[in-house]
Amino acid sequence: MNNKQVTDAYRRFERQGLVLEGFRKEVTTNVVRFVSDGESGSFISFFEVPEQDADQLIQQEIAYFTTLGKDFEWKVFSTDEPAGFGEKLVSQGFVKESTESFMVLPLPVSQATETDTDAVAVAVEIEPTRFEPELVALRSEAVSVVEVIDEAGIRAAMSVQAKVFGGNWEDHTGELIATKQKRPDDLKIYVVFDAEMPVSSAWLRFTEGSPFAGLWGGATLDSHRGKGYYSALVKRRIRDAMVKQKQYLTIDASEMSRVIVEKHGFQHVATTSPYLWKLTRG
Repeated sequence: MNNKQVTDAYRRFERQGLVLEGFRKEVTTNVVRFVSDGESGSFISFFEVPEQDADQLIQQEIAYFTTLGKDFEWKVFSTDEPAGFGEKLVSQGFVKESTESFMVLPLPVSQATETDTDAVAVAVEIEPTRFEPELVALRSEAVSVVEVIDEAGIRAAMSVQAKVFGGNWEDHTGELIATKQKRPDDLKIYVVFDAEMPVSSAWLRFTEGSPFAGLWGGATLDSHRGKGYYSALVKRRIRDAMVKQKQYLTIDASEMSRVIVEKHGFQHVATTSPYLWKLTRG
């Protein structure tokens, strides 16, 4: 896998070409920004600026979002230019959050269909050197990963995220519900239940025309960790990305998640760091 080719393609299809429900997409000479309906959740997905103009661009975006009365996030990849852009953001008042690993899994062409199986093996690991579609469908101590499509199911999935990470997930939940209603092919959401209680959840995003699919979410209640639920969710999403004939599967992985996804063949390509600007409110 050629890392530069992958990051260049990801920049084009997923950072510039991204489409999201519940946001107003704005494309300028230097940035692609997504403006949310609420005070929080807005973000800049892509930027391109000469080094000598970087500080001015940052000031312009701060002024723009301040006028709107909104907080926003600016995500920076280690491959972005100019180098040191993150430090420039911090110098102008942004707060850097945890750096994650941008991991990519090259996918083979699958002959599977979406109705092949809903069970994903916990005990079977997918080796990077022997990555065959049928491995994803093996049943061994299988965990039932349920794809949810209605509002109740999506809220069940997001209840896990709220319990694990804390904070207010209502805006994010609303965006997922709207996406599933208006652009159902762009999103798959999954839940693992213990009896009727949602205990683990994750989702998979697709951008039309893009060779990429993205892993998002991936959370398990503390009381249910160590049972293979996270791996089961990863395997189900690998299978579904293959069914969609995607070429690459991506994830922004924490240190804990990186260890798991590396077992499935994901390769480290870059790092990503989110920088948050919070508006001072009276």
